[in-house]
Parts: sequence; C-alpha cells; structure tokens
Amino acid sequence: MVGLAGLAVVVAMRSGAGVRPPVAAGSVPGSEPPSVTVEKPERTTLRRAIRQPGSIEAFERTPLYARVAGYVEDVRRDIGDRVHRGDILVKLSVPELEEEVTEKEARVAQARAEIEQARESLAAAEASVGTAKAMVQLAEAGRTRSGADYERWEGESRRVQGLVQRQVIDKQIQDETLNQFKASAAARDETEAKVKSAEASLREAVARRDKAKADVKAAQARLAVAEADHRRMATWLGYASVRAPFDGIVTARNVDTGHLLLPAAAGSGGKAEPLFVMERIDPVRIFVEVPEADAGAVRDGTPAVVRIPALRGREIPGQVTRSSWSLGARERTLRVEIDLPNPEGRLRPGMYAHASITVEHPDVLTLPAAAVVKQGDQTFCYRVEDGKAVRTPIEVGLTSDGRLEVLQKQMKPGDDSSWREFTGAEEVIQNIPAGLADGQVVRIAPP
Repeated sequence: MVGLAGLAVVVAMRSGAGVRPPVAAGSVPGSEPPSVTVEKPERTTLRRAIRQPGSIEAFERTPLYARVAGYVEDVRRDIGDRVHRGDILVKLSVPELEEEVTEKEARVAQARAEIEQARESLAAAEASVGTAKAMVQLAEAGRTRSGADYERWEGESRRVQGLVQRQVIDKQIQDETLNQFKASAAARDETEAKVKSAEASLREAVARRDKAKADVKAAQARLAVAEADHRRMATWLGYASVRAPFDGIVTARNVDTGHLLLPAAAGSGGKAEPLFVMERIDPVRIFVEVPEADAGAVRDGTPAVVRIPALRGREIPGQVTRSSWSLGARERTLRVEIDLPNPEGRLRPGMYAHASITVEHPDVLTLPAAAVVKQGDQTFCYRVEDGKAVRTPIEVGLTSDGRLEVLQKQMKPGDDSSWREFTGAEEVIQNIPAGLADGQVVRIAPP
C-alpha cells in the first residue's frame, strides 16, 4: 500500500512539472504578430447585370373584324404583305348602305333649298316692315295736319260765335263755321284711326319678320340634322372598306371573295375569327420577366443589351422602356419591356432573346472581395480593434468589379440583437494571413 501511494505522488509531481500557462489562440510564443493592411468601407456605385431570357413581340397586334354586314367583293391583301395606315385590305358589297347615303345626300340638298326659301321669305318680311313703317309715318303726318285744321276751326268757331252774339254777323255764317269745325274734328278722328291701323300693320309686319327669322334658324337646324345623318351613313358606308389601322404587316387572313360577313358582336357573340391580324413591327417589344429579388432595382431608362440567338448572337443596345411595376401574382416576377427599332424587319415577333439589364446601386458601402470570407452559410470579415483581429459575421449585398456591398455586422457572435449597420469607420483587414484566429494580435502595416 505504501509503495503504491508513493508511486502515485512521484507520477503526479513529474506531470505537474510540464504544465505551462495558456497561450492566446493563434499566437506563437516569441513570434512577431502578423502584419496586415486594413481598409475602411468605401462608398461607391455598384453596377450589376441582370441576365434573363425574353421574347420578341410586335409593338401592336390588332385583329380586324367587319363592322357592317355584306358580301366580300375584293380581297386586296394577304399574309406577309406590308401595308400602310389607311390601305384597304378588303372591300364589302353593301348596296343598301349606298342607297341610304344617296337618300341622305338628297335630304341635305332639300334642307339647303329650304334655307334659301326661308331667307327669301325673311327678305320679303323685312320689306313689309319697311313699308309698314312708312305708312305709320304717313299716318302720323296726316294726324298732324288734321290736328292743325281742328285747332283752326275750333278757334274760328269761338270767334264767330262772339261776333254773332254782338250781332256783327248773321247766324248763317256761324252755322257754316260750325260745320267746318265738325268736319275738322271728324278728319282728326279719322287720321287717329289711320295711325292706329298703320301701327298695327307695323306690328304685324314685325311679327312676320320675326317668324321668318325663326324659319331661317329652323331650316338651318334641319340642314345640320340632315348633314349629321348623312355623315353617319357615310361613316357606316366607310366601314365597307376594312383598312389598315397602322403601318405594319398582315400576319393572318381568314376571308375570301364571296364570304358573307356579319359584325362580330351580332354574328357570333364576338368570338368569330378576325378577317385579318396586323402587327406593327417597327419598333418591337422585348418582354423580359425580372425575378422578385432584382425587381426593385429596375427603373425606366435602365441600360440594357439584347442578344438575339437567331441572328448569330447579335447584340443590340437599348434601355428599359416601361415595366408593369407590380409583380405577377403567380410567377412573382416583374414584366419589363424594352423597345427596339426594327426598320429592316430582322427582328420578328416570336423570336427568342436574352436581355442583360445593368442596374446601379449608388452610394453604397463596399469592401474588396478579398477582405470577405465565406464558410458554409456564414460570411465574415476581420476587423481590427485594440490591435487584435476580431472575426465579425456580416451581411453582404451586391457584388461588382471585385467589391462587395456590406450591409450589417454582428457585434456579438450568436446574438441576433447585436446586428448593426456599417458606418464606414471600421478598419477591415484586406490581406487575411493564413491561420489568422479570432482575437489574435496583429500589426497594421503603414499605408
């Protein structure tokens, strides 16, 4: 027993003699700390290309239907034909409409004749008003004359009556004077009646003139109605010629001579085949679906390059013309359109395309890619604090031209509440030495 105890003590003493104080992680006793260069996050503009497949579509695609019923008289265009706006594609036979237009033209001519007739009546009425005014003036002149005669014989009658009373003249002269006075009174009353009659005739003439003016306006209104009715029928007759709505190409034809065409809404509920399908191909639209992650970076005017595999990989520069703004509910993508000129017609609707859209992120904090390490699912860098390397988990964004956008840093590993945004004042090691450990003392090399 004693021997075993003593042996244990000896072994314990020898083992303890070899124990040393703990050494800092990553450091070697007696060695110089590694020299490192540091860089602070720099604000810059990152550019990144979003590459997505796309397809070429016509700028406009329009199905053409018949607006009026009729038999096809002449088919003037076929698929592949280049047409200009207003060109007739097909002409219908519509004799009923032609006759109605002729009738409306006759009604317009009749309404114009009625206006001329009404104007002549107005001129006659104006002349009657002038005549009536002259008669009123004549009657008023007679009233003035008869009034003067009345006053004269009234005075003479009083004078003669006085002379008779003084027996200067006999009664026979008084009777003659009184008769003259009564005749002048009757003449005065007659002229008053003539004045009233002339004034009534004037009022009647004015009324006839006003009616003639109203008749002219009514005739003008009837002419406006007739002309509008004629224009309406002429418009319907114009629908007998189906015309190209724009410059483009006929891509489908479903009509032949002799077909009876009915308006789409009345013929089959709007589901009938179109007579023609036209496409505008200059310019064309490039449709690209941008993923949700990149949708927020795409704006109208963003530069883009479109590559067409069918044209031996030809690349055409352009820019984003418009976007749907909202994302598709099913695909979660943003529809982007790039308009490209196509004067030669080499870009055909339905072709496959590849689009590279260059987006910019201005004024973001970045670090060199060499300063960032990725291990598994974790991305980190080494900051220098108090002369020691501090391994710091970080969150990064875009990558461009050897630089990474840095968003957040985790001040305490494992603590999700310790994430902070980068400030630009951090000193981050660029050339990470092999075997660099968290907490290892480092020496910052002079710039």
